[in-house]
Amino acid sequence: MNHNEFNAKASSQVTAVLRSYWRARRYMYIIPAGLALWTLILTISHISSYDDPEHTLERKGRYDPMSTSTLEQNPTAYKPILLNPLPPQEYTHQWPPNIRKPLCMPKIFVYPDSAKMGEFQVTEVPHMGTNYIAEQILLAQLRDKSSSVYKNYVTENPEEADFFYIPFVGSKYLCDCWFTKGIKGDCDVDELYAKPMMRHIREDYPYWNRTWGRDHIMAHPMDSASNYYKTKDVMANATFLTTIGDKRVTSGVDGRSRRYGDIVIPSATALLNLVEGMVPESYLTADGQPLKGKRDILALFGGRYQDVKPEDSYSAGIRSLLFNGLDQQPDYRFAPNWDNSVYTQLLTQSRYGLAPMGYTLDTTRIWEYIAFGVVPVIIADGIIEPFEDDMDWDSFTVRVRRADAHRLDVILRSISEKEYERKREALWTHGRQALLNKDAWNLIVRSLCRKGQLEGLRTINHDHHIPLESTASV
Repeated sequence: MNHNEFNAKASSQVTAVLRSYWRARRYMYIIPAGLALWTLILTISHISSYDDPEHTLERKGRYDPMSTSTLEQNPTAYKPILLNPLPPQEYTHQWPPNIRKPLCMPKIFVYPDSAKMGEFQVTEVPHMGTNYIAEQILLAQLRDKSSSVYKNYVTENPEEADFFYIPFVGSKYLCDCWFTKGIKGDCDVDELYAKPMMRHIREDYPYWNRTWGRDHIMAHPMDSASNYYKTKDVMANATFLTTIGDKRVTSGVDGRSRRYGDIVIPSATALLNLVEGMVPESYLTADGQPLKGKRDILALFGGRYQDVKPEDSYSAGIRSLLFNGLDQQPDYRFAPNWDNSVYTQLLTQSRYGLAPMGYTLDTTRIWEYIAFGVVPVIIADGIIEPFEDDMDWDSFTVRVRRADAHRLDVILRSISEKEYERKREALWTHGRQALLNKDAWNLIVRSLCRKGQLEGLRTINHDHHIPLESTASV
């Protein structure tokens, strides 16, 4: 056998041995190699999705920090300690306060209607179906002698009064003109109504001139507040009750919201204040849960959104997001509007209600959410909510900045069941107090107490006040 034949035979034998060895042991190598490749793929996937909010949300669903101990979450080297709780405070030092315990007990004089205020003031007009009737509701409560508002705060003697309520119903005048009569423009509101009203208050009574109007109150519940009236400068010293609260300092909102000159009040809504027999509590249990079914709709919104573009000034573009993917989520409900019966049912089934800004920062929908136990999601940078000095809005709402609005779905789905339930309970027990037909006047009066520096006092007459008993309630 020559050298080449020997090499060929040897090579053939080696190949046969290797093949036999591979057939016998190939799974010992294939399985570890496959596992190594799979581990590499998972590692790359984890790294690439580390900052992805959807990936974070998915992991949070599998790992709930609330189910682990504080020690396991603790990033420091030291074991945390749990201290004894502090003793409860007296109610006068607590916040939010018990608003049923008054801050002061002032007296309010309501000017009687007169033809000198303009013929409209003494003319019966049809009830307008708009959201701008808060002025009429608040005035009616002051004049209802059977109401607790009248009994606690109103005096028929102006010499006793700390504050004077001007029965101005400018939005009623304008809505009657625009929607009933079909007239456009300003409807001569100044010449026929605002000027006669203010002339009568200033010239036929001595009280405006005594303080130049600083102890006077009037309501402006429309979007532009007093800007509808050329007479607004004459009104300016009065405290306005307005539904517009805005911290922004821009020419676009100048004159609509005076941070320390106004008291921000709740808005009326067609559903709550115009639908006959509407009692939200009749659709819910005593603790705010639906009588039938459960709250399985994550969020709802009814209003304008389909034609809004991201760059629009309307809604600061926020509502464009609702028509850009969120409306495709199966547990959201969006529509320009609903029939009242459908909307009512949706409110009882929803966990969250979206409240994105529109032309102004506020939206009337928030009051429908609150009345039906739906946690509001406020998307309106710089908004001043009603009665912020006395209401803990953060305890029963979710706030989302405009810059984070595109992450809305992630934010809502990241809220734990425990946190949602805490907000819902706070809404039901605390938030509903701000509704117009609940304790709105008690909260307005608390703001007046601060304005008039009357904290802790009960009014006997304009010049005589006595200490308010700490146990007094309204």
